[in-house]
Parts: sequence; structure tokens; C-alpha cells
Amino acid sequence: MNDPILKPLVEAADASARDRAMETILVEHVQPVIASVVSRYRARAFSKEDAEDLTATINLQIVKRLQQLTAETPVLQLDDYVATVAYNAVRRFLRDRNPERTRLKNRLRYLLAREDRLALWESDGEFVCGLAHWRGQPPGRPRTVLRTATDAMLDRKSPSEALIALFAAERAPLRLDDVVRITVDLWNIAEAGTGDSTVEPESESPGIAAQIETRETIQMLWREVCELRAPQRAALLMNLRDVQGANGVALLVMSGVATVDEIAAAMGITPIKLSEIWNDLPFDDNTIAQSLNISRQQVINLRKAARERLARKLISMDRRKP
Repeated sequence: MNDPILKPLVEAADASARDRAMETILVEHVQPVIASVVSRYRARAFSKEDAEDLTATINLQIVKRLQQLTAETPVLQLDDYVATVAYNAVRRFLRDRNPERTRLKNRLRYLLAREDRLALWESDGEFVCGLAHWRGQPPGRPRTVLRTATDAMLDRKSPSEALIALFAAERAPLRLDDVVRITVDLWNIAEAGTGDSTVEPESESPGIAAQIETRETIQMLWREVCELRAPQRAALLMNLRDVQGANGVALLVMSGVATVDEIAAAMGITPIKLSEIWNDLPFDDNTIAQSLNISRQQVINLRKAARERLARKLISMDRRKP
């Protein structure tokens, strides 16, 4: 039942052979996957020292798991398991370090998805937001600073109007990360323990990322994904991103909602092929177009239709909540 890569470790005749097998697996298979995951975040999220500490922590967790391999608790796909552990560790690290900023980003994403006058889309692999009629445009360079902010932009009790005022002043879409950085300053949001007051924009509903990270919602969304047409499933899943912009299908595996085989079938590829491309996900539109042998615009249209269906389902669920 274990991944064939682990066979030398499982069948080691003595402690010395087991140590050699463990070292080979770590160097040739585990560490490259961890490095690939951490490198996606390091430049923009944490320092080289943080990356090294995080890598060591992930390595230790993997080693402990591999030391406990049994027939009852196998590791079916080593690369999948390592990637899932690594992504989970990185997300936990970022949430623990900047919980208020993470919460704000989640709430802004939710607001941008729900407010008809606003929109959230992707451009060259980044999340971009702005007024609804700007959808699809590339982001501009932010100009707003605290001293130029209007009263409307400073009103954290009316976040929709504040964002509309911000975009009206900018006259162009912005990267989501830039909007988070600006609103942190405008709304005086600080992490606990910094000596500043911590203020959050008011909202009656939790962030959309928090919704998606509940098992019930993931199960519902996965059922909806499976009911999409095959090209829509592939266009959506190959580009699926988590709240940090990384491989979103890892969340399906990590939550136990879908297996690697099921995800591969939904994408229309083999499990082996999925394991080969796992570290490169999410794909950009051109890569997906080449994979499906269709045009880039067709990929965009397929994914848009799929997301609109899922968004309607999320809104329907939200309205049914007490």
C-alpha cells in the first residue's frame, strides 16, 4: 500500500539499512518537494532564516511520519503527502505570524466577491481587484497614502464604500496584496502585542476563505465540481488556488474530501500525471490551454462559467444560514 519509493525503507533489514534508505528518500524526494513549496512564498512572505526554520520543522514532521510506517497507516503517494504537509505548515506559520492581516485579507476577498459594484479576478497569476466594470484589466501602481485619504476611505464601518472610494481615487485596479497593505494603514489595523489598537472592519459574515476551509463547504463544492462538464473541471482545478495563491487542490486532499485518484479523474488525467505536475500547480491559462488543446480564451470562459456556478452555490448556502 505504501508508495514504491518507500520500499527500501519498509524492507530495510537492519537499523543501518533503514538509516541509509531514510537519507536517500529525504535527499532525493522529500527535500526537493519542500523546497518547491517554500520557495513559492519566501520572497514575499518571510525571510531566508524563517524559510530555513520552516523547512527544518517540515523535515522533522516527515521523518517522524516515515519512522511510523505500517500497513495500517501507509503513505500512498509520498510527493502528495510531503506537499500537503508543507503547504499546511506554511499557512499555519503565516496565520500565526499575521493573524489580523490574514483575517483582513480574507474579509476583503469575501467582500469583493459579494459586492456587485466590486470585483476580484486574476491577472498573470496574481489576484487583482477593483470596480466591477474594470474586471479583467491589469493592476496599476498604488498611489494612495494615509495623508491623501478621504473620510470615506477611512470609514472602516462601511468597508464597501471605503473600497469604492479607494478605487475611485486610484482610477485603476490594484493587486489584492496592495489593497490589504493600504487598508491596514487606513483602518489602523495592527497585530496584537505591537502596542497599537487592533481594529477590524465590521462584517456580519466570516471571510470566504474561512467558509471554504470548513469541511462541509469543501465537500459541497467538490460535489458541485464533479457535476461540471469535463473541460470546466479541468480548467478550474488546474488553476485552483488557496488563500495564499498556492496549489488549491492540496486542500481537497488535506481535508480528506477527495483522493489524488479522484482529483486526477476530475482533471481528465492519470494519477501518475497529476503527481508529475503537482509541484507546478496552479497552472496559468496558457499552460492549461496547451494541456487541453484549446485556446487561452476558451480556458478563461470555461473557468468563469464554473466559478459562477460555485459562487451561486456559496451564496445560496450563506443565505440559508441562521
